[in-house]
Amino acid sequence: MEQLERMKIRRLPTEEGAWDRENIKALRKSIRGHLSLPLFESSDPIPPGYSQVSFNALLHESALAQDGAEKRHAPNVDWKFRVWTGGELTFNHPKLFLNSANKPHHVAVKERITDARLIGALDDKNARVLVTLTKVLFLSDRSPEGRPVYTDLGRLSVRKTRNTEMVKEEKHLCFWREIPSSLRESSARRLPFPSNPDYFQTMVPSPTLLFRFSSLTRNAHAIHLDGDYTQKVYGLPKLIVHGPLTSVLMLDVLGEALAIQSTKEPLPFAVRQFNYKNLLPLFVNEQITIACRKMRKLPPQEGKYKAVDGIWWEQWEVWIQRGEGDEATLAVRGTALVSPVRKSGSRGINEDFVEQVKPADEELSNPSRTA
Repeated sequence: MEQLERMKIRRLPTEEGAWDRENIKALRKSIRGHLSLPLFESSDPIPPGYSQVSFNALLHESALAQDGAEKRHAPNVDWKFRVWTGGELTFNHPKLFLNSANKPHHVAVKERITDARLIGALDDKNARVLVTLTKVLFLSDRSPEGRPVYTDLGRLSVRKTRNTEMVKEEKHLCFWREIPSSLRESSARRLPFPSNPDYFQTMVPSPTLLFRFSSLTRNAHAIHLDGDYTQKVYGLPKLIVHGPLTSVLMLDVLGEALAIQSTKEPLPFAVRQFNYKNLLPLFVNEQITIACRKMRKLPPQEGKYKAVDGIWWEQWEVWIQRGEGDEATLAVRGTALVSPVRKSGSRGINEDFVEQVKPADEELSNPSRTA
């Protein structure tokens, strides 16, 4: 379908520059009202997933659809209903900091549509379009005096090498022309979830948390903000928790599990890849349990999973259960690859840490296959 191919050449301008320190701190403060997490200090590494509250464009209202979502991500105005179906995050630097030598890191950002596929016949009312947005954060060039360098177009200059690509975010969206019955009925579905987690926390997402995350990510989509709209238009009982917020919650709980493990291991571990699939919606004011467990150690292979001081990478399973007791169901499922990291007092990007993450095996990188 030619129209879908043309989506891949759309310009998706976004912000770039210094990390949004206040947004990152505000996100951690907001989530700490629901989960047991440490404070975020400016000298700490940026928590995995928190890059999602930096470098988001504030579009003119005319660029938003009737429901507040961005028009530029949809095939056209006919595909007016959307949900987040999952994503992948790759962390090429195990530790990222706001500053280096008391100077802020400047980040160059490139975002584009990398995939758009029609599922079903175009004339089928239940046809859907799957869209992948890819956003890459690069460490920008600096002058000998340590100042950021800009191109003639006013964008930050960057040499796209293995050491400058810091974070890659892939976001998966699903668009419909009509709300399918499968979505309207999703609140009644039950999916089995893993047992015997190594670590878990329980919380109840509040309307305030959803509002704050919408604000921090500049996301005005009504399904996170307007309960009446969500019920009348989408046929769902309550506000829906953001897909990217589920990824942050999962990474936060995994981070706590890794922190506990680090007290028993010679080296700490850092998240290097995280893939997740939103299987069922999470609703405001309904209890969720975020859990994780270590699945296996990953022996070194040619070009990937490089051991550090003889310590191997690990694969972890992370998931979110919705509801309690007999009503509990799996809602989100993910897979994380974590690597050992040498301890360092550096507050910048330490080249000793850099280990390019190459695509993982299919069984590791596609959690939807095991859902």
